[in-house]
Amino acid sequence: MKNTPDRGVRFDEYSLHEELERAEYRRKLVEELHRKGAGEHREFPAPMRMLGLGKKYHTYKSSTSGVFAQLAKDIPTISSVVSAGGCRERGAEFLEKHYIKGFRHVLDMLSESPPHGLPQAHSKNLYMYTDCQNEPLEPTKLMPGLVFSPRLKFASSMYKVHIILEGEQAMDRASAYSNHLGQLADYALELKKLQPMRKFVPILFLLGCQLDLVIFVHDGYYRTEIGTILYVNEDDRDGYEDIVSNSLRDLWFILTLPVHDSSASHSHSQPHGDMFNFEVHRRIDRKVHITGRRTYLFHASYEGNDAIFKMTWLPKDRLPEGAVYRVLEDASVPNTPTVYASGVLVDDFRGYRLEYLVVEHCGTPIVDFLQAIRSDWDSAADVADAVTTCVQSVVQTLVAAFRSNVLHRDISAGNITVKGDRVYIIDWGCAKLTERPSDEQAADMLSHWGFDSSNMAQKESEKDSFTGTLLYMSIQILFNVHRRGIVNDIESLFYVVMDSLSERARGNDSKGALGFVLHSEPSLAMMRIGILGNDQRYLENFGVKSIGSPALRDIVDSMRKFLFFEGETYIGGRLQGIYDRKMDLGVAKHFMNPETLSLLDTFQQTTHSSSSTPIEAAAPKSWTMVTRSQHGPPAWQLPLSAVAASFEGDFEQVNLNDSSGKSAKPSRKRRKGPLASGGDDNDRPAVLPANPPKLVARIAGKLNCITSAGRAGASKPSAASGSTGKENTKKPKGKKLRK
Repeated sequence: MKNTPDRGVRFDEYSLHEELERAEYRRKLVEELHRKGAGEHREFPAPMRMLGLGKKYHTYKSSTSGVFAQLAKDIPTISSVVSAGGCRERGAEFLEKHYIKGFRHVLDMLSESPPHGLPQAHSKNLYMYTDCQNEPLEPTKLMPGLVFSPRLKFASSMYKVHIILEGEQAMDRASAYSNHLGQLADYALELKKLQPMRKFVPILFLLGCQLDLVIFVHDGYYRTEIGTILYVNEDDRDGYEDIVSNSLRDLWFILTLPVHDSSASHSHSQPHGDMFNFEVHRRIDRKVHITGRRTYLFHASYEGNDAIFKMTWLPKDRLPEGAVYRVLEDASVPNTPTVYASGVLVDDFRGYRLEYLVVEHCGTPIVDFLQAIRSDWDSAADVADAVTTCVQSVVQTLVAAFRSNVLHRDISAGNITVKGDRVYIIDWGCAKLTERPSDEQAADMLSHWGFDSSNMAQKESEKDSFTGTLLYMSIQILFNVHRRGIVNDIESLFYVVMDSLSERARGNDSKGALGFVLHSEPSLAMMRIGILGNDQRYLENFGVKSIGSPALRDIVDSMRKFLFFEGETYIGGRLQGIYDRKMDLGVAKHFMNPETLSLLDTFQQTTHSSSSTPIEAAAPKSWTMVTRSQHGPPAWQLPLSAVAASFEGDFEQVNLNDSSGKSAKPSRKRRKGPLASGGDDNDRPAVLPANPPKLVARIAGKLNCITSAGRAGASKPSAASGSTGKENTKKPKGKKLRK
């Protein structure tokens, strides 16, 4: 193995290609951070107040005055550390290692001989450290300078790491952050990926003898100067001992904060559904971003039924996905998953909440299903029949949801699935309500998700122009048009069908699929405008080499004409701005069932409901494009008696080893739900009472225990769980769908 010039990363074999890829990856992380425009707090108390630790720090500071003075006098100098090493080598990497070595001396002194006068509880909470400069942290290839873990969970694994330290011998902060911010962000993102319940990530950055604290939160990063922590030589002691004493005091505060701190926010919302007999198995790969919304998915089981457990950090002013499912259920919208339980774990941490959801597993992504039946079935008519049934079912669900004032906004290949003979639309996390919720709905959202719907209209409309999966966005949304309606979702379905029938879906050469080549949003939109105007070659330019049957050609031609033509006039060029498309029901009957046509007929004059209701106000034009995708690892089991409230924590690696307080299994039968069993609205589960904060650690369950058993268990993205990837499962058998 060789350590590449890109410090902090080890590759099994030295590869310039891998090194360049990592450098580009880190550059993009820095760009994402800078787009958030996070501020910098230079004085230590400021970020402590930001994290809700202001009072705790003030009390600590007052009670430890002068405590660290003697320790500051005993700290060895860097020159003595280098001399003790018996090496006269020089160089940036050599000095960097010895600055870290000097810092280790400081940590050893703090651990072995804590200053007198400190509260006893503080010395018990001091984190253990390990040197990772020569061995990568499992399951990554990252090699930071030092990592800190709670004493009882000490291990060189990213699953256990609480705080990371990185060193740099240069003392110029501007150049150091310019060179290393991407590296620090890389560490922070790995911790966010592997520890879903973290609220923020603290990283110590040693700049020669100076120590900084960099805090990565949902909205970016903040940094503060802890101060001088080391002496270069004996001459530096004069006049610096007071400064070093204060720096040691602040460092001790960071390194002794309990994982579960009482200053964290609690959730007072009441969960929906039962959480008994619920187990979480393996993690589903899904990309996690350094800032903004983060979603984690797990394969699970609920009373013996396959399920998906979903945890999402999202802005607290965004509509909860669980609330959307309640609206859909109340309206008996077909082809949506049964929800077993939902609620909130963290009400509000710096404007974000942590929501959870347990839903039924909904099978295979539509792309995989259609590709399988194209291979398994000899009859082209059977393939056409399957596509027709899928399209009809999806459009029926979208229209029924839209009539109930719900717009999905993220129709993609991963969010349409097939299980048995049923077609499902999943992942309603990006949905919005097109009208204000009723008083009953608003009260339900407030009591069960802690969500205030009074300002929902403006906030959700602001997201219209960049919500969804880029490759399946409609032309108008790619052009950043701030108005959205049912036709935009049907257009996304059209691209899903094209993708499902293309050679691209088969993993073949996709260079000819110009309709799915993404350089930028406007360029993709312009490309599609050009492609869709060509009757003879539009299928070829979407990568569809062979359509198979006249019936299937009639379906896709009808969808194209419905979306992009008015009479015989092609309207592609008009979609660069706000334009209300008229729905030709005579064309729609070729791919919609009579029930859907009847629904559309009732509001075809108001296709864009947004143009006539106050909830669809125009959003500012300064929003940045946001995309959604997937990533992650492993496995844990979660016996849950109830879910509510935030777990108690600041530096958020939740302690999930609390096995006390097991609840008895409820006698009530599992809720089937009206869509799964034909039941009515009275089949809804009883609402659990609000839980005290001490029960919160149980939702985390054994999340902290994802160790060696879980690392091997990360699975590919599951479309049944709302990802846009394809699950690595056996190819589905050809089976006719229920119409």
